[in-house]
Amino acid sequence: MAAALQLASRLTDRDRRIALDCFEHRVLTSEQLQRRHFAGARTARARLEQLYLLRVLDRFRPPWPQGTGSAPYHWVLDEAGAHIVAEQLGLEPKELRWRRDAAIALAGSSKLRHQIEVNEFFTQLADEARQAGGNLREWWGERRALEVLDGIVAPDGYGRLAVPCQPELSFLLELDRATEDHARLRQKAKRYAKALPRSDLSAEDPIVLVAVPTAVRARALEEALASSSVPIAAVPWTAQGSARTALLQANARLRRDAGAARSRLERAGDAREAIDPMTPAPPPAPYI
Repeated sequence: MAAALQLASRLTDRDRRIALDCFEHRVLTSEQLQRRHFAGARTARARLEQLYLLRVLDRFRPPWPQGTGSAPYHWVLDEAGAHIVAEQLGLEPKELRWRRDAAIALAGSSKLRHQIEVNEFFTQLADEARQAGGNLREWWGERRALEVLDGIVAPDGYGRLAVPCQPELSFLLELDRATEDHARLRQKAKRYAKALPRSDLSAEDPIVLVAVPTAVRARALEEALASSSVPIAAVPWTAQGSARTALLQANARLRRDAGAARSRLERAGDAREAIDPMTPAPPPAPYI
């Protein structure tokens, strides 16, 4: 108890937010945490080192391609951090569904690259939103998003973007590195159509953003997903690009497609009204 109180007295609100992020999003690189929580790299390095020594966070460097330098530190939650997170969530540590061995096992997991790329998208988006005078108002990881969608479909994350002079934009991210076939993505779109209307997110009308590595892949997926009843769009994105641009492109395309669909319905309605057989025919002209 005394040790816990001593640790708590040495932590800042930012430290607690960092611990929450490492729990919610599993693993983040030094640069990603810097984008989220620090103004500069030197301050980030010094504070993350301190959190490592306090066992709030643990770290590893995964294997890195030869000749490209050393891998950046990847940060995960550690034992003391799990207690800090549990306290913030009003849970007992054993209720947190967290294990240190599982957290550190990400170092050798085939899922590591995918998780890092998902977190790259969201941290990049948060940084770009801040530069535009806004913020990434919400960012949920896969576990929380899956729970809100009743376990029917598991997006890679959920976000809500707020920037000046634009409506807030809610979205669910599907990061596809060209590993999922079209049939599987169509099935996923059907699960979104089932889950979204009954979820707490329905009032926000979120779009489903499928981020893919190339424009060719995006065009192919657009055709494959064209019949979906949910607002879903595929756009190219890589870590060297702009997450905000990708998101806004997807939203603009969906708005444009929705407008075109409304116009088609209106034209079809006008045409039906013009030839509706139930419309009374005018009386015949009198004989002269």
